[in-house]
Amino acid sequence: MKQIVLVLLFFGIALIYFGCSDNGLSNPEEQLTTSLEKKVYCYFSGTSVNIGVVDPGKTNTLPNGTIHIRGLVVQTNDVMTDTRVTGIVTWIVNMNIYPDGSDNRWGTGELTIPNVGRWDMHYVGWFVPGEGVTYEVDGHGKGEFRGLKAHWTYFLENPPGAFDVQGYIEEK
Repeated sequence: MKQIVLVLLFFGIALIYFGCSDNGLSNPEEQLTTSLEKKVYCYFSGTSVNIGVVDPGKTNTLPNGTIHIRGLVVQTNDVMTDTRVTGIVTWIVNMNIYPDGSDNRWGTGELTIPNVGRWDMHYVGWFVPGEGVTYEVDGHGKGEFRGLKAHWTYFLENPPGAFDVQGYIEEK
């Protein structure tokens, strides 16, 4: 048993000491620089208002009363304190609506800023009766936003209405 422990200990020390090879897969000096870089977060807030349904998608009601919606396409007008995340968002929505009125949601979105760039987004969301609707959204920038990441939290206490939005853009 002591021999196994010693072998594992030696292997662990060797791995830490030698690290990865410098064959393009990893450079210890670059790893240190990368890990010490500070990320810059630009915070924003605003509102999101439903424009309308572009495509109702497909709806199926199960025998237990659960409703499945797949491929619903809606658009929202998002007005934020940062123009990089302000514009018309096209969302593809999938939902499971349960007999108690609660639901869970997931899908993708695209926010295009003409002649600048776009955000490719994916999200999860849920509705709890009496509490409201929440969406957690992550996006990756394209065009002039390439290399940027963003996160949005959409919240609406009493549907229908305008969502309150809080978020940030992660810059390097």
